[in-house]
Amino acid sequence: MKFPFALLAAFLSSIAASAAGDPLVPQTIPELRQKIEMILAATRTPAAGIALVGRDGPTWVAGIGLADLAQKRPATADTAFPIGSISKSFVGLSVLKLQQEGRLNLLDTLRSRAPEVDFNNPWEATNPIRIVHLLEHTTGWDDNSPEEGSWNPMPNTTRREGLAHHPASRTSRWRPGTSFSYSNLGPDVAAYVVEKVTGEGFEDYVARTWFVPLGMADASYAESSASRSNVATGYRSGGETVQPHFNVLTRPAGAVMASPNDMANFVGFYLNRGSFRGRELLPDTAMKRMEQPTSTYAASEGIAIGYGLGNAASVWKGWIFHGHGGAVPGALADMAYLPTEGVGYALMINSENEDAMYQLEEVIRTYLVRNLTAPLPPPQGGKADEAQAAEYSGWYEPITPRSEKSKYLESMLGITHLNFENGNLFLRDLTNGKFAYARVGGRLYQRLNRSRSLVLVGDRSDGTLFQTIGGPTFRRMPAYVSFSKLGFVVATVLLMLSSAIFALFWLPRSLFGNLRGAPYLGVRSDPLLATLLGGSVFVLIWEASGNYYARAGGALWSGDFVVILDHLLQGAFAFFAIRGLLRALRRRRSQINRPVWWHAIATSFILSVWAVYLAYWGLRSDFAF
Repeated sequence: MKFPFALLAAFLSSIAASAAGDPLVPQTIPELRQKIEMILAATRTPAAGIALVGRDGPTWVAGIGLADLAQKRPATADTAFPIGSISKSFVGLSVLKLQQEGRLNLLDTLRSRAPEVDFNNPWEATNPIRIVHLLEHTTGWDDNSPEEGSWNPMPNTTRREGLAHHPASRTSRWRPGTSFSYSNLGPDVAAYVVEKVTGEGFEDYVARTWFVPLGMADASYAESSASRSNVATGYRSGGETVQPHFNVLTRPAGAVMASPNDMANFVGFYLNRGSFRGRELLPDTAMKRMEQPTSTYAASEGIAIGYGLGNAASVWKGWIFHGHGGAVPGALADMAYLPTEGVGYALMINSENEDAMYQLEEVIRTYLVRNLTAPLPPPQGGKADEAQAAEYSGWYEPITPRSEKSKYLESMLGITHLNFENGNLFLRDLTNGKFAYARVGGRLYQRLNRSRSLVLVGDRSDGTLFQTIGGPTFRRMPAYVSFSKLGFVVATVLLMLSSAIFALFWLPRSLFGNLRGAPYLGVRSDPLLATLLGGSVFVLIWEASGNYYARAGGALWSGDFVVILDHLLQGAFAFFAIRGLLRALRRRRSQINRPVWWHAIATSFILSVWAVYLAYWGLRSDFAF
């Protein structure tokens, strides 16, 4: 059974309420501008570039705030901001253009089009990597490795030179064309294929084919615009520290700069379904293809929402926006539109402040839909049947991490239990709690009161799976494996917390009380030191797991500093954990308090296991850089 886009859109809209008449919703452009200025001030965000667009053209285009704090240079509608991964849209559009011209096909294999590009796909004989996989993030490749993320290449570095830098990242970790996992590498390789087909540099092709016809006069790639006077200066979150310009390795995936005026034209192009000022650049069929994924398990089930060809669906309060977001060092951006309703926007800020971006998106989207009538909800698909409950209930783990170096954490913290109660599907995990999903139809489920959906995968080639739309794929595992992993995590947390709490009592006594000068204090101190260092390691991992481009290129979060800090912390953590274990074993027959000894050896043992586990996965927590 097929589940069309309209069905899911209408189902989601059932939770959307009309904003018309709400006094908290801005009703005019001056009111909207006032709210935006308040958000910028409250979040200490220097500037924003904004474009609101309808099918008939822009309704408001502006720069607000300061493009450069030191120079007190105001942002205007002509100020160029980095748009980050919105750049991927131009890769998808270029491939579609060449397909329309009969020069390239989405189903062409990468091997046939660019045999000189190194990649490793163990399933190449049966599931070859195709151009469509590069654009829909279904190659199974890793995202940029630390080696790639920390490399600031010369502006004139060619696509071929960039692809030769670290080919090991281009290894398929599951069958291509089955699961989505966001990777900056795929669009970069697709851009190289465009270069081969057209015989010109990708940036030149984009300028000739898209920037000029769309009247994007200020748009260019970062290396050609970094020194221009109308470029917004990037700042770290807080709006005070300048974020230096950083040449990303995968330029086609994230290096475009554009002004609000440029982006107004770009959004208008989408709203007019491939035409701009009466000239058709792509037919409507190509635009629809761009917006629809085809190469995931969910797509094979007929789900028409997810990540397409450099174009993603983002569900917000029942409305399904299409477009793309972006993040680079010192800047965030978003471009989104409602194809049927004919409204959209572009938003750019010169800060890494994600909270500011979220608040601005909320107020802009609320303003755009304030007078729109949400479509009626569709008939419900009914309750989950007993066969599905018996077939899919159980414990699952995520199997498609964005970065392979995060797999060791996700396999622990991403454990999820799926079960059915009263005809609804329930998911429960360690980090988010328990959520109910209603059946839309067949194997498609939608989270109640939330903009999330999943599909129970019918293909059993890789086990029993469910796939979140635009997110990871989960595979069922034996209950005893999940209980072992969960028990290990819980034991780690309890032992580390208790080590810190116990130290509040024995440390003062060892310095000033009756434990002063007592033997065997190392049995107590080594687990404590390992706990403190282990906590620091996990904090570093947590910080590193944030936005990739917001971390790349920063003075604190890139290059040798973070690698040295990372290795020092993990090395010290492993040293004290293992030494604590050995000390406790040597003192097992000594006159030491038995509960103290048992706690020390248990803590040291479990932290030693973590040390070995981290070492197995590469002895580094900077997997996200």
